[in-house]
Amino acid sequence: MKYAVLLLALMLAGCGGGSSTVGYEIKINGRTIQVAKEDFHKSMSWDDAMAACQNLGNGWRLPNEDELGAMHEQLHTKGKGNFLNDGFYWGSSQGNPFHAWYLNFDLPLVYGINSADAAQVRAVRDLP
Repeated sequence: MKYAVLLLALMLAGCGGGSSTVGYEIKINGRTIQVAKEDFHKSMSWDDAMAACQNLGNGWRLPNEDELGAMHEQLHTKGKGNFLNDGFYWGSSQGNPFHAWYLNFDLPLVYGINSADAAQVRAVRDLP
C-alpha cells in the first residue's frame, strides 16, 4: 500500500505544473533539470522505465547519460536525492534494440545491458 501511495504522489507531482518542491534542481551544460524526489518503488526493465516516466506526464522522462552523471555528482555523492541504493539507474539511450545504457552509481561507470534486465528508475524533466 505504501508503494501505491508513493507512486500516486510522484504521479501527482509530475502533473503539478513544475513546482521545484517536487524534486531537486541540478545544473548541467548550462541548463537546469528537475530530478524527481524519489526513485520508482521497484526496479524495472528499460521499456517499462521509459513508459513509467512518460506516464507521469508533464515532461517527465528518463535521464540521458550526462544527466545521470550530474545526478550522481550533484546529489548522490553529497547524500542528497533519496536514492534507494548505489545500484544501476537506467538512462534514456539504447545501444541497439536489445541493449540500453545505465549508470552504476557505486563506481560510477556507464554500461550497456540487456534492456529486459531490471534497474532503478529516476525521472527527470527540463525546466525553463
